[in-house]
Amino acid sequence: MIQRLRAYKIIQGTRGRGGVNEELFSEIIQRISALVSVAPEIVEMDINPLMGSMSNITAVDTRIRVEK
Repeated sequence: MIQRLRAYKIIQGTRGRGGVNEELFSEIIQRISALVSVAPEIVEMDINPLMGSMSNITAVDTRIRVEK
């Protein structure tokens, strides 16, 4: 599914920057999905930007809105 994203070229690397580790990227997406599945009180999540390389991926800024 990652390879079908419109932004896949960015994940592969552009403008002289290396690509992102796709396995690690997939794991991060799966963990976020699991988190929102077990915590229905999370009604909104904004992770921007999610910066990555071949060795790590970091959420630079994250906002999570919770409702009870």
